[in-house]
Order: sequence, then C-alpha cells, then structure tokens
Amino acid sequence: MRALLRKELWTRELVAWYLYDFANSFVYINATLYFSQWVVVDQGFTDFWFSLPFILATVILILTSSYVGSFGDRTGRHFHIFFGASMLAIVSMLFMFLAGRFLPSGIQVIVALIFFGLYQLGYLLAFVPYNAFIKHITVSERYGTVSGIGLGWSQLGNICGLLVTLPIIHKTVVLFGTDRLAPLVPALVAFALFSIPSFIIFRKKVFIQQSTLQLSVPWWRSFWAHLRESRNRSGVFPFLLAYYLFSDAILTLSLYSAIYLERVFHAPDETKVVMSLLTLGGFGIGAFILGAIADARGHRRVLVISLAVNAFSILGIAFASDFRTLYPLFVLFGISIGGGYASLRGYLASLISTEESGKYFGLYTFAERFASVIGPAVWGIVIILFGAIAPTNYRIAAAVMGVIALFGIIPLLQRRTKTV
Repeated sequence: MRALLRKELWTRELVAWYLYDFANSFVYINATLYFSQWVVVDQGFTDFWFSLPFILATVILILTSSYVGSFGDRTGRHFHIFFGASMLAIVSMLFMFLAGRFLPSGIQVIVALIFFGLYQLGYLLAFVPYNAFIKHITVSERYGTVSGIGLGWSQLGNICGLLVTLPIIHKTVVLFGTDRLAPLVPALVAFALFSIPSFIIFRKKVFIQQSTLQLSVPWWRSFWAHLRESRNRSGVFPFLLAYYLFSDAILTLSLYSAIYLERVFHAPDETKVVMSLLTLGGFGIGAFILGAIADARGHRRVLVISLAVNAFSILGIAFASDFRTLYPLFVLFGISIGGGYASLRGYLASLISTEESGKYFGLYTFAERFASVIGPAVWGIVIILFGAIAPTNYRIAAAVMGVIALFGIIPLLQRRTKTV
C-alpha cells in the first residue's frame, strides 16, 4: 500500500487522468443500472431495444476508432479529440434525460435511446486518446500500477455515483423526480465538474510531440489496415482477440446484471445496488493490488489468472441456486475484472511505441466495445431461444458469457518476444 502513495504516482497529469475516469463513472453506472430498467421494465421495451444503441455506436466505432487514434498521433491533437468526445457524451446524456422526461409517451423512449447511443459514441471515442495518455504521463515500469490506480478511481466513481443517487431511489430526495431517470441528473453534474481538471491540464501538458507516421489508406479503410498491421507487432493481435472475448463476457453480464437479478431472483433495486457495490469494491481492490503485481510479476501472467477467475465467477453466478452465494461471487467477479483491466492496459502499453499509441489504443477501444454488438446479440438470442423455460433462459445466457471469458485465455498462451 505504501508503494501506491509514492510521489511519482500522483503528479498533476496523473491525478487529472485518474479524476476523469472517476468522473465519467458517475454517469455510466447510473445509466447502466437505472436507464436500462427504465427502458425494459418501466416502459415495456425488450432487451434488444436497450442493446441497439450499444450496437450502433460500436458499428460507428469500427470505422472511426483507429483512425481517430492515428489522426491524434499524426497531428498531436489527442486533446481536441478527447475534449470534443467528452462534450458529446455530456450533452447527449442531458438530452437523453430531457427526452425521457418531457417528450410525449409515443416517442420519448425512441428519442432517449438515440441520445443514449450518442452518449455511448462520445464516451467510447474519448477513451481512445485517454488510454493513449498513459504512454505520455508515466514510464513503462509503472504502466500496470498507474492503470490500476486509474481503474480504482473509476470504481470509486461508480460507488460514489450509486451512493449519491440512493436518496433519489429511496424517494427521500424528489428534486429531480421519482422515476428511474432521476439519478441521471446529479450523476451528469458530477461528470461535468470532475472532468474539468483533465480538460485544463491535458490541454497544456500532454502531447507536445507529433508522430512522423503517415496514413497510407483512406479513413474508411484505416481500421482494417491497422488491424492487419497489428499482426506484425509482437503479441498485439492475440492481445486484441483475448481482450475482445473478455469484454464480450463482462460487458454483457454487467449490462444485464440488474435485469438478470430482477428476472431470476426478483431482487429489489436496493439489493441490485448492493450487488453493484460489491462488484465495484472488488473491482477497485483488484485494480489497485493486481495492477502493481502485474508490473512486478508480468502483465500477461496476471491477465491469464484474472481471466480464469472471471470465467469461473460468471459460471458460479449462472448456476447459483442460493441467493446468498451471489454475494461472494459478485465480489470475486469484481476483483477479476479489476485485475484483468489493470494488466490489460499495462500489457498493451508495453507492446507498442509512443508514436503509435493512439492507433493501437483505438483498436483497444474497438476490441472492448465490439463486444457491445456480439455479446448483447448472443444474450438476446439465448433469451429468445430458451424463452419457454424462463427464467432459466437468463441462467443459460450468463453461462454462455462464462464460457466466452474462458476462451479469452487461449490467445494469450502465445508468448511474445519483446517489450517496446
């Protein structure tokens, strides 16, 4: 723990970097937990409709993420991309709330989902330069530790986001309304306020050098060109494949966890919040501790162990018959996610050069969020195919996610030869 308090881990640039992850978590956790239920449970739309904005945002991301990262590398404008995408996320979330609250009932959900999709796009694109910042604000020996601290702050933001909005859910505070859209307002304000340090410091400090690499293909073909190039960079393509499978499982289960607990166990909102807090607390612990261990013992080794634990915790959740067993399983699920993400970001940073950081972290963002297409689609198909045995169909869908996470270990069995 003392090692995590070293001065070099808390420079102005790093604190601003940590705070941004802390800030956006306020909105993301409340949107995932409450907006999903507003659409599916309160408004009567199917799971597919809630998944659709993720799918469309990811399709756009396929065409843009690596190009946006490469553009930042070539022009030195990573901050401009970061700021613009963040503003898109903030404004879209505001209009999502306004549409859901004030538009006529016939169109309110559709319009709110459109703005939710725009929020997702802004949120995703902002993380292309954000993740690339790690190559510019710390040294390679601390990639895992810094990544873990950032993720720990992210989970602290999730926890604070849930705690801040609990009085609204309990209806002790009714200033923003009493429906499941109400928590979005204080979360959005927190997002905007805590993002300010990153907007000020990154504008002045981070990217002072520009890449000499040139884009040799049109922007609409850049994704496939960069993906092919990743095969020539030792360890990068297997990493991207493993990251995709891992994200496929955890993002889908996280996305539908509230609905899963509702359908299978008829859990009240208060219990869903407790499960979320256990997961987030475990995530933070795993990120802080395992990120530092990854720097000392090897990012790939920690990553493989984290993926194995994650897969078995998901399978445990899928087959649990006693609700009480879910408590330790969700903690374990969170710890494995934290360790996985901390070692993932540090591992990729060790595989790539600084002048290509935007391009490859663009592919990193794509690999994570392409799961927003396949994972929810697989989940939805399983729910429909086994609908006759509901709610067991939700258990089967969760078990499929556990198997996918287990398959994420296979690409990592290939050894890489050098660190950049």
